[in-house]
Amino acid sequence: MKNKERKELILMDLKEEKKKIEECKYEKPKTNNLAYEEEYKKVDKALGESILTGSGDILFSTNPSNLANVLGTNPKTAKSIILTKIPDSSKKNYTDKEGNEKIGISLPKIQELTGEFQSSTKDIKMTEICAYANKSIANILDSSEVKAQRELGRDNVKCLDNINKEEVRKKSEKDAITGEKLDKEFDIHHLTPQSTETDVNKITDKKNYIPVNKDTHSIGHSSEILDDSSLTFEEKKEKL
Repeated sequence: MKNKERKELILMDLKEEKKKIEECKYEKPKTNNLAYEEEYKKVDKALGESILTGSGDILFSTNPSNLANVLGTNPKTAKSIILTKIPDSSKKNYTDKEGNEKIGISLPKIQELTGEFQSSTKDIKMTEICAYANKSIANILDSSEVKAQRELGRDNVKCLDNINKEEVRKKSEKDAITGEKLDKEFDIHHLTPQSTETDVNKITDKKNYIPVNKDTHSIGHSSEILDDSSLTFEEKKEKL
């Protein structure tokens, strides 16, 4: 199979809906206040509609009613939060089981919001709902099924990474930083570090792969210039 076909298949798998969270086994938090049982059920339902994708990402529904249920607020406020407090970087595309392209919100971002609401509100009911949602999300992210899918996703991303590096190696002639001719053995530097990036599109973007000689690469990291996220690539080149 050609690299192009392999990449297309892997990318399709990474974006595919594998299952809904309601189909996964995770420990639901213990509740102390029976007065909010109906609210807890709404949290369970909203989180249950989240999608586990091939990459191991869990994407929460963009339906304001679902966000309202996990934050203990109303749909109007939830809609405003989606528009103003959730950056595009926390929204990802996925393909549902019917083949439709959809958008979801990264579940860790929802967990972050529940923590913020829990600490900022004086409303006891909202505090209880947010605490329950926050703990539920933590348990979902720590569940064995999610961890297993995340591991499969990492393997596929690594495969994509290797294909991209192979293709860049074949076409590279000069060190992208010094402009010197590349040695027989040279490195590929990731502009966006894989260890901190979860967006598959960024990790596997051809522009993210920079051919450099081993000495250049070593100096760039030992000086921490290549690791300085506040600098553009052009600024890093000037410093090196």
